[in-house]
Amino acid sequence: MHFTTLVALVTAPLLVAAGMYREPAIELDAKTFKKVMAKEHASLVAFVAPWCGHCKNLAPEYTAAAASLSPLIPFYYVDCDQAQNKGLCGELGIQGFPTIKVFPRANKSAPRDYNGQRQRGDLIEYAKLLIPDRVRKLRATADDVDSVLDKFLVEKPALPHALLIHPSAPSIPFLWKVLAARLQSQAVLGYIRDTPKHSVLSAVDVYDANDSGDTARVVFWEAGETGKTKVVQYDGALKFNALLEWLESVVDGNAPPAQEKPKESKKAKKSDKSEEAEKSEDSEPAKASADAAAEAEAEKERRAKRQAKLDEAERRDQARRAKLAAKKAAEAAAADEGTPVEEAPPAEPEDVTGKEEEQLVVPVEEPETVSKKTASTEDVEGTPVDAAAAEPEEAAEDEERSVHDEL
Repeated sequence: MHFTTLVALVTAPLLVAAGMYREPAIELDAKTFKKVMAKEHASLVAFVAPWCGHCKNLAPEYTAAAASLSPLIPFYYVDCDQAQNKGLCGELGIQGFPTIKVFPRANKSAPRDYNGQRQRGDLIEYAKLLIPDRVRKLRATADDVDSVLDKFLVEKPALPHALLIHPSAPSIPFLWKVLAARLQSQAVLGYIRDTPKHSVLSAVDVYDANDSGDTARVVFWEAGETGKTKVVQYDGALKFNALLEWLESVVDGNAPPAQEKPKESKKAKKSDKSEEAEKSEDSEPAKASADAAAEAEAEKERRAKRQAKLDEAERRDQARRAKLAAKKAAEAAAADEGTPVEEAPPAEPEDVTGKEEEQLVVPVEEPETVSKKTASTEDVEGTPVDAAAAEPEEAAEDEERSVHDEL
């Protein structure tokens, strides 16, 4: 056996252990493979060998895709070169490396081979297609929100219901789709976009006037519950693992009892309104003073900008006038020096023709000079407008949000 071959055989298993497929890609063996496949959720598994060059090339792309979708869709890998895994790789018909197999419902359905590009973006898009859309998308206005919620709660009454109320997103977050797929046989998950006046939050009695209302809310109804306000509100982090743990808990019946908010008496409401009115009256003078100061400062800046433009226009106009005066003086001097030559009789016919051609050229050049002066004047006079148009605009803010593990 060649020395290089021996070295490769000895060091090859270390490549995977040293981080050939790093977290969040998770390494499985024959035992852990069966455990994860017992859970009914979509996943990808790469069957690799440490001596395989294509497996090494796949490593960074596969790891990046796993990081992008973690923990929504797990990415696993199995080292088929290890003795304890050879039986598993043989059962699944692994004949070449790397082989990526897709398990849409773990061991509840037959796996299939992934034959797409081995690039991060392609792997992510393909993996997202594995998630079925089990979310009930609701649409409501301020006028029909009650009837929309009533219809949602009577659908599959034997199952509990959970509703994601989002303030702005027009489409269902991918995180919520994954949760609905995970719990499809245990609960009905819905999604609704709230109205600008928070009609949905108000209908389920979780709207707080002191809150901005610009964050997503998750509410839960126990099985058979049809009262819109008898909800359990989730108050944890809007992340996948936290939401999954909470939903599994309330589905199993470990949710705290739903309680409606106690109705305030008329006297209490009146007292609250009086206090709010007093606070508003106290804050109005201060707010008006602050607004006036801000407006005065803004007007001062506008005047300074206008004055700067006028000063610049005046400076350029003076420079233009000085340049025109110098040019006229130079032309007058040139005309005085050339008078004897123009009045002298031509010595030869050819010279006469030349002189006539020169004299014919002069009237043509003079209008061009005038037009150039006019254009120059227009350019200079137009400078303030151009300078105003060239002022930079403020940059618009970029909007970016995560579509993976957080709402």
